[in-house]
Amino acid sequence: MNSVRRIAVILIALSFCLGATPQSVVANSGISSPQVGIQLIATVPAQLRLSISEVNLDVRVADSSHDSDVIQLPVVSSWFLDSSTSKVELMGYFDSPTSALVDNAGHTIPANHVVGGISEKEMLPFIEANRIGTANASRTLFRQDVSPMNLVGSRTDTLQIQVRRIDDLELPPAEYRGVLHLRLISY
Repeated sequence: MNSVRRIAVILIALSFCLGATPQSVVANSGISSPQVGIQLIATVPAQLRLSISEVNLDVRVADSSHDSDVIQLPVVSSWFLDSSTSKVELMGYFDSPTSALVDNAGHTIPANHVVGGISEKEMLPFIEANRIGTANASRTLFRQDVSPMNLVGSRTDTLQIQVRRIDDLELPPAEYRGVLHLRLISY
């Protein structure tokens, strides 16, 4: 019986080389075998994309007793998720709560004096402690529910960043720079 199986295996291997189907080789060899269905299940890993992940901020504070001009940045978020996902969030954070922005003389603006949001009504300071980013220097910029209807989706937002008045910190008018990190997460 082993020699019959060897011959069948050799015939099947040769059939692939010659373009025949395994069923026709087995049928012509006189060997019978029940057909077995094969089910292949593939899981595609979640994919999250952002058009920009680091924003090099350069904020001009002309008068320390007034808020700076608003900086506007377009951000495109896109995702391809599985059905176990319920939310997508865009997070923004600075590396340090005490020095989000720094001028050339070493003066620092803390994260609680930098506000951001995807609309002027939603501009809040970067003071949250989130799963992503630095504690007390983070901010959830949007949180969107995910359902079977939008497991694949995207959105385009205009991120707005502004420095609140800094005269209470006794900081001078200057050009302040820093990096705002953006991360798109799902859960």
